[in-house]
Amino acid sequence: MMKLTYLGQMCYLIECGDLKIVTDPYLSDSVDSKDSHRNYPPPTTLCELLPDIIVISHPHGDHLDKKSLEPFYRLRRRAFTLVPAPSAGTIRSIGGDAVEMRAPAPAQFGKPFSLAGVSIYPLPCAHTELHTDSAGDYCELSYLIEYGNRRIFFGGDMSIYGGLVEMLADTKPDVMLLPVNGRDWFRTSRNIIGNLDSNEAAELSVVCGAKLFIPGHHDLYSKNGCPNDWIEYSARKFGAPLKLLAPGESVEL
Repeated sequence: MMKLTYLGQMCYLIECGDLKIVTDPYLSDSVDSKDSHRNYPPPTTLCELLPDIIVISHPHGDHLDKKSLEPFYRLRRRAFTLVPAPSAGTIRSIGGDAVEMRAPAPAQFGKPFSLAGVSIYPLPCAHTELHTDSAGDYCELSYLIEYGNRRIFFGGDMSIYGGLVEMLADTKPDVMLLPVNGRDWFRTSRNIIGNLDSNEAAELSVVCGAKLFIPGHHDLYSKNGCPNDWIEYSARKFGAPLKLLAPGESVEL
C-alpha cells in the first residue's frame, strides 16, 4: 500500500508500506518576510513524522530548510537525506546523513538509492535553467520513486527542457507531483525563480499518461502561488487526472 499526504509547498509524505519518505520538508516559517507570510501554519514537524528517507530537490530555503531539519537530526534517529551532491555539505553541517545524488546528463536518470523495496532515481531538474557546480554536478534534481509496481515522479522546482517530456512519457509515472506556481517578468524581476505553470503541469501529466496529478507550490505564499480555480481550469482544459489536496489531506494510491 502507498499513501501520499500533502504538507505544503513541495513537501509530501509518501508512505510505502512501513517506510516513510518526506520530500522537501519546509515545515517552518524561515522564508517569511515583512511582506510575505505563510497562509497556514505547518501541519506537522519532521520529529512527529519520523521519516526513514528525506528527499531534497535543491538548496532554496523553502526546500532545504535548516529550521525544519535540525531538530530532527538532533534526535539522532537513523534517516537518509537524499540531496544533490553540491548541497551535501550543507546537510552534513547540520548533523544529517547526506546521500549525494547525481544524474549523468539532461533527461537521464542517475543511479538509484534503494531501501526496503523502494528505489529513488535522480534526474536533472531545470529551475528555469539547468545549473551545475564546478565539478559538473547538477544543483537541482527531480526524482522518480518506485515501490512495487508504482512510480511517483517528484518534480521539485522544475521547468521543461529539451528531451524531458519524451523521457518522462517513456517512463510513464503513475503519479506526478508537480509545481504549478508558474513564472513571469514581475516575479523574475524580484529574484523569484519560477516553475511550471498550471497549464504546463496539467498537459505534462496527460502526455506522460499519469493516473494522478497532484499539484504543489501553489497555496503557501500568495506572492508566488496559483489560485485553485486556475489549477482546476487547466486540468479541465487538458483532461488531466487532477487531485487537489488541502494541507494535511491524504490519498491512497
